Amino acid sequence: MSADDGPAAHARRSALRSLLSDGSFLRLWSSGSLAGVLRWLELLAISLFVLERTGSPFLVALLTFLRMAPLFLCGIPAGAIADRYDRRRLLIVGLIVLALASAILAVLAGTGRIEIWHIALGAVLNGIFWSTEFPVRRTMLGEIAGGARLSRAMALESASNNATRMIGPLLGGLLIGTIGLYGVYLVGALLYAVCALLIARLAYRSASLGGAPASFGALLREGWRFTRSRRVIVGSLAVTVIVNLWGFAYITMVPVIGERTLGLSPALIGVLMSTEGLGALLGALLVARFDRPSRYAQIYLGSSLVFLLGVLAFALSRSFALSLALILLSGIGIAGFSVMQSTIFFLAAPAALRSRVMGLLTVSIGAGPIGMLHVGLLADWLGAAHAVALIAAEGLAALGVVAWAWPELRRAVELPAGAPQPSSGATSSRTAMPSSSGEGAG
Repeated sequence: MSADDGPAAHARRSALRSLLSDGSFLRLWSSGSLAGVLRWLELLAISLFVLERTGSPFLVALLTFLRMAPLFLCGIPAGAIADRYDRRRLLIVGLIVLALASAILAVLAGTGRIEIWHIALGAVLNGIFWSTEFPVRRTMLGEIAGGARLSRAMALESASNNATRMIGPLLGGLLIGTIGLYGVYLVGALLYAVCALLIARLAYRSASLGGAPASFGALLREGWRFTRSRRVIVGSLAVTVIVNLWGFAYITMVPVIGERTLGLSPALIGVLMSTEGLGALLGALLVARFDRPSRYAQIYLGSSLVFLLGVLAFALSRSFALSLALILLSGIGIAGFSVMQSTIFFLAAPAALRSRVMGLLTVSIGAGPIGMLHVGLLADWLGAAHAVALIAAEGLAALGVVAWAWPELRRAVELPAGAPQPSSGATSSRTAMPSSSGEGAG
């Protein structure tokens, strides 16, 4: 019998079929996918609008910074809040606020009264919502999936997220080139409202709710003490900081490189950005088929390396076809990084602490805005292509240091993945998942 026909492969296929027939999982997964399309659609459209109006690569990076800065500022508080209040309600409120904000911005854009500061305010609100992605929605996904289906759930999540990285920029390039910024925000208002309706129909109860709530400060201290004691978590947080600080920042310069270095139209810039999503989608499907629990940390580290190498090569390319191929490679690296990121952190924390650990992950992701300001300043000084090449080289050097300092990330380490799971479509149980740092159960 081949490895692909063995019991492990059969279990993976069964887990995938089970998830795709789980109504609660599908509603939560679909809402995240729609919101992800909007995230990338708005990112490209706003970047092109600001570049056309101001001609400043730094302002393009600044708008993206404002969109991501709340990840760093709000990640830890969001994790503590998510462990104290009902996550479903928090998610619904956030989606309704985004729908209203997008509707207001659509009116301003449609009447020709929109200003850069209006767009900046909308970017900040969007960033506050996305700071809840890991401690709220991703934690909900993991609890609904349960341990036995977790890696399949995160692979599906990564596949859909990366499909949105492909679809969103394509739609953004088309909308900004035809209808304009008004159409971008109008689509946003409608789809955020649809997402809120999907979550409103979700049967779910937060696993961490129950009993007398601890104080906010006590929740924060407990989460920090636990995280500090797990070397695999700390090392994985370091990798997350590196990839976001020196890797993902390149995306803000893709419209600039596309227009000024490669001489592309807005539609072709959208194609260029969406190719990363295609690569990430393909990579997520590969991870879903061939991953093994003992290889999670190795896939996480190796995928980060592939991504940064792809970004460096893209910055040096002067050919549209070669740039497409290199961004495709970068996307494949992103897939392994994003699937393993959620899986490792979810498995490593017990249910009562999970949102706070995810909040620390959000803070690490929040290093991205600093990288965006960094690359924006370098682009004004050196040009966009040279700036991206420099930050990628810095990231590769930092990744080498982390790989040396945390050898756990280079080894085959079995993480727990067999905690009891709630029944399909039922509300989430309060069962805690075993925790591990790769050094034994917590």
